Amino acid sequence: MPVIAFHILKIILCSAILFGYYWLALRNKIFHQYNRFYLLASVVLSMTLPFIQINIMHAPETGGADTIRLLKVVSSGNEYLDEIIVTARSNHFTTTQIFQLLYASISLVFLSLFVQSILKIRKLYSDNQHSFTQNICLINTNEKGTPFSFLKYIFWNNNIDISSITGKQILKHELAHVKQKHTHDKLFINAVLIFLWCNPFYWLIRKEMNIIHEFIADKIALEDSDTAAFASMVLQATFPQQNFHLTNQFFYSPIKRRLTMLTKNQHSKAGYIGRVLVLPLMLLTFAAFSLKNITLTQSQSTYNGNTVTIVLNAGHGGNDFGATSLSGKIYEKDITLSITKKIKALNSNKNFNIILTRENDTYQSPQAIATFTNAQNPDLYVSIHLDAAEKNSQNSSGMNVLVAKDNFSNAEKSKLFASAIINEFSNHYPLPVAPNPLQKEKGIWALQEIKCPSVLIETGYISNKKDIDYLMDEKNQEQIARNILNGMERYAANTEKNKVANSKSESDQVNFSTKDTVPNVINFTVKKISVQKNDNASDSTVNTVEGNLRIEKNDMKKMMIIINGKKIDNPSLQNVTINSKTAKVYSSNNKEAIDKYGYEAANGIIIFEEANIEKNEKNGTIIHVDSATLIGVDAVKNELQVEDSKPLYVVDGAIKNELYVKGISPDDIDHINVLKDKHAIDKYGEKGKNGVVEIVTKNKNQKPIKKQQQSKPSLLKATSDTTKPIDDKIFTKVENEPDFIGGMEGWKKYLTTNIDPTLPVQEGWKPGKYEVVVEFIVDKEGNISNVNTINYQGTKTAAHCINLIQKGPKWQPASQNGHIVKAYRRQPISFVIQ
Repeated sequence: MPVIAFHILKIILCSAILFGYYWLALRNKIFHQYNRFYLLASVVLSMTLPFIQINIMHAPETGGADTIRLLKVVSSGNEYLDEIIVTARSNHFTTTQIFQLLYASISLVFLSLFVQSILKIRKLYSDNQHSFTQNICLINTNEKGTPFSFLKYIFWNNNIDISSITGKQILKHELAHVKQKHTHDKLFINAVLIFLWCNPFYWLIRKEMNIIHEFIADKIALEDSDTAAFASMVLQATFPQQNFHLTNQFFYSPIKRRLTMLTKNQHSKAGYIGRVLVLPLMLLTFAAFSLKNITLTQSQSTYNGNTVTIVLNAGHGGNDFGATSLSGKIYEKDITLSITKKIKALNSNKNFNIILTRENDTYQSPQAIATFTNAQNPDLYVSIHLDAAEKNSQNSSGMNVLVAKDNFSNAEKSKLFASAIINEFSNHYPLPVAPNPLQKEKGIWALQEIKCPSVLIETGYISNKKDIDYLMDEKNQEQIARNILNGMERYAANTEKNKVANSKSESDQVNFSTKDTVPNVINFTVKKISVQKNDNASDSTVNTVEGNLRIEKNDMKKMMIIINGKKIDNPSLQNVTINSKTAKVYSSNNKEAIDKYGYEAANGIIIFEEANIEKNEKNGTIIHVDSATLIGVDAVKNELQVEDSKPLYVVDGAIKNELYVKGISPDDIDHINVLKDKHAIDKYGEKGKNGVVEIVTKNKNQKPIKKQQQSKPSLLKATSDTTKPIDDKIFTKVENEPDFIGGMEGWKKYLTTNIDPTLPVQEGWKPGKYEVVVEFIVDKEGNISNVNTINYQGTKTAAHCINLIQKGPKWQPASQNGHIVKAYRRQPISFVIQ
């Protein structure tokens, strides 16, 4: 439902309540002036109350004030090229548009009647003789419907003798209308009905207002006369009527109500009660339509822990203007600097040490920003920016928060920090707020280099007029600053609370040790360890090795421990031996674990199955596990210590580990030599005691496929598919993605030049935005194949997009680990129908 329709419904409801009270308690009472102003006030209040909003803040009923709801992080879309938006206009009317047009047409009819009435009155004035007496203009005419008054003009009918008793009473009646300014009431209510003609209660109010005007004028005109004389006067007048809705006509029906009102006695007590009771009605109506209950989020000055050092970066500066408004007169660098200064100025928490990377219009490179920030040893880093859309997508609006990619050390805490800021903006920001933290597929250099929790906040779109009008207002910039400060407060308070909770489990009485008495390390003796890919794993890694799993003691103390389905307190695991069939180890902030076990599992969780616990007074804590599954490899601080029963692998003369060997495509191998016993020891020494496998590749002189391979196996570096040659693979994610040879601008130019934006209109699609996502493969020669759309399949528009990409020029192919490879590519094309 359109917003205006919703407000009209609220206006009708409000006016119904107010008019209903009038009908029950005030109608046909003789305090006419009171009723007159009550009806006028009813119209004004019913039109204004639905638009007034007063927020009543209250603290949340559940959950601690410092609790932060960790939001899911999503990709900002760099996995494919920026969307291309084309615009077309629809010649078809929607149902909503038809109703809007009909409503506007009826309003125009009422406007024309309003203007027509004024023009008729003006013509009567100009076509007839008139004279002025005490600022009252008397116009003599034979027009039907006279006498009547309009503003300070009285239009008199020549057939009535103004000097007769009846004429004098009628004149006095019309003078009462003029002096009481009843015409102003009529002009107001008729003007309202032009735009709100659909409100039936306004028509009833207009009718009652006209009667009340006559009641007032009758009372003034007949002060010294009786009702019989008034009746005689009315019955003598038999002139045909002509209706002027903006005038006060003497011969206004119903005459019976006017006569009844003149003979009615005032009951003072009942009249007083009826008028006083309107006060609680007004208060209740005001509360119902204007007060809004809002949960109060964490406010400023609530963090009382250790000093928190925060570095604020105002994006761009100096010769780097950043994004520019459509007018070309507003620069991103100026707004970001203004916001960061306001954050520092509005900070009232003595425990916050806020440092600005720049306080004037100077340029800093991302490298300089990262170096400066890390030198401050900060606890938090916030970079303020504005977003910008292409000229053909100016409807983009609102703010978003970005964090580093998952494979960087500050990613997990940055997600929690970003969640705190998003939660704050969601409750106190009129522009749209992206509901989840975003990650750029290619990353943001500064966020990844800075060691502390770091976020980049795009406060709005400088290319959107609504956004930039909001962002340029000083008061709104202060609101942005408060939201960021409150978000930092919530994160700092949450972090402090976790520190206090964790410190309880790190007392001197808790003594986690291993059978090898290695300090600060828990040593899992396992026969098999497998690593699963999940949201927290940076690579597609699945591997199985034998060895020992080592986890830092302090990390394990924070983890949730579940043995045979029952939660166990960490202190109870002192000096015990745990023998378990299987163990499942989740990393910190693992979505799967949090969804299943709640935020108590945010620091990681270890689940032992088919386990028994034996008391062990001497040897400390010992854990034996037959098989362990690691979900999120960042839970493992030390690499696996592989047993020495494996053969030695030598690739092109260099010693390599087993995982490196598994990553070699069979097609790249020239030949393999296997050495055993004495032959292996003679050539490679003690390292070859378990045998040696020598592999000579066809690309012997080529650089190693993975320069980061080490002699120890790394769970992060194994390929997810070792059975399929790399030449035959089609990658969904690669190190270097396929690129259009003409670059981004050339790609956009090709699409916008060749696309037909009217196709959705021809297919009858309704006005709105439609995103057609095209998926295709770029092979090693740059050719495009397997072009399909993942939505709107079977439509002419989708077929057109497919044909457009199929007939396009070649692309520069993707590369992975130094190899040219086949790769998927996705391209969204958005059609906007206006």
